[in-house]
Amino acid sequence: MFNTYDLFSMKGKNVLITGGRVMYGLGATMALADAGANLYLASHSVESAREFVEQLSAEKGVKVTAVPFDQGDPASIEAMFQTVIADAGSLDAFIHCSRTIPTSTKNGPTPWDTGDDAIEANVRTNSAATIRMVQLAGQQMVKQHSGSIVVFGSMMGLIGVEKHNYDVPEQGTFGAPGAGGHTYAVDKSGLTAWIRHAASYYGQYGVRINAVCPGGLNSHRTSEDFARQYSKHTQLGRLANQEDVSGLILTLASDAGAYLTGLNIPIDGGYTAL
Repeated sequence: MFNTYDLFSMKGKNVLITGGRVMYGLGATMALADAGANLYLASHSVESAREFVEQLSAEKGVKVTAVPFDQGDPASIEAMFQTVIADAGSLDAFIHCSRTIPTSTKNGPTPWDTGDDAIEANVRTNSAATIRMVQLAGQQMVKQHSGSIVVFGSMMGLIGVEKHNYDVPEQGTFGAPGAGGHTYAVDKSGLTAWIRHAASYYGQYGVRINAVCPGGLNSHRTSEDFARQYSKHTQLGRLANQEDVSGLILTLASDAGAYLTGLNIPIDGGYTAL
């Protein structure tokens, strides 16, 4: 007899995830491990990931493999996919959570006036690299005529910045210019449009692609002022926790999301619904 819960199972499925040890990526990793997936964790340093890999494998009873990955290096991206496919033989899901913050010596005089060098570096290591990774995942999935790709966007790719999230109460001022993150907004807003484009291509091959668009995350890097002010703008009145992405990631990666593609789904406690 059919059991709906079986749709969420990832047992025997091979999944490659970038950025899977921190922030929202950790919530995604834990969900996939709980569902029984064979996990390939892309990491800038395989050595630094070793302890996490061993602990996750032991606790969840699944195969977990660390794979070298440098998002700023096209050759490293190619090698990552070659390594995973050679070892696994197939790729059932690709979850792209990572984002780099390129450094540059040619920024403008204010956060708004980001220089050409910084803009180019950001586009190359985030937007262009994401497209290339999706292409490489898609090549294998097209051969299989199956697979799911999930990339992380952001609610900042859907709406503008609410400047008062960054007020510094004791100073009565707008403390952190949100405009300074406009290259981030370009990455994420461009992604939301491109996902629909990619879905129109991959659908003919039975391959799905979706984006999740998280809001603010409650972490060690979140200031109390920001958390309080941001929470006022959500329907649920709080920031997200790591596990708040877990259910949706598992749905999109598994057969539970078999009829979902081309979507940009906010995970923001209702922030973009206000």
